[in-house]
This record gives sequence, C-alpha cells and structure tokens, in this order.
Amino acid sequence: MDMVLKLSDNVPVDWEKFTETWGQGALAMRRQAVVQGDTLTSTCMVYELQDQIDELNDVISATNDTYRLLVTEATARQDAELRDLKANLRYDELSVNAWRGSLRNA
Repeated sequence: MDMVLKLSDNVPVDWEKFTETWGQGALAMRRQAVVQGDTLTSTCMVYELQDQIDELNDVISATNDTYRLLVTEATARQDAELRDLKANLRYDELSVNAWRGSLRNA
C-alpha cells in the first residue's frame, strides 16, 4: 500500500543521496520509498508506517546534512574561482574609456 507523506518543502533536484542511503539496507526491513517534489511515498503496510517514518526521519536528516555540506563546498569553490578570476582579470582601461566616450558622442 502506498503511504504518501508531505515533506516540509520540495527536495532539490540533486537530492539523490536519499535514494542511495535508503537503499543501503538496515537492521529493520526497509520498504520502497520515493521522494518527488514535496512528497515521500512509502510502499508499506499501515502497521509498518511508524517504523518506516522513524527510519525515514534518520535518512532524511543524514541526506540534508550531506546536501548542506555539498552546497557549502560548491559555494566556497565558486567563490574562490570568482576571486581568482577577479584578481587575474586584465583589461585595457584606455579602451574602456574610449568606448565610453564613443557612447557619449553618439
């Protein structure tokens, strides 16, 4: 039976770590769980739902932590690349001033 749970927000497109982590087996039997948009669908019996939710909460928390770390690292990497670009970018100021002057005369 499909049990559809509402998440607090839409999951990011690249939130595949959830599926990977959920599929890695555990002490308790994990039923199929699929996340799409702001819903999570768990295929389980009604009496299994609470156990599934307890495990889902743990996996969602771990996935959020991993995703947060990946985003932080990607942002830091992008910021460093932009700083390097800015520090190494050279242009001919005279050409820029000449271009500005041509715009005023037009």
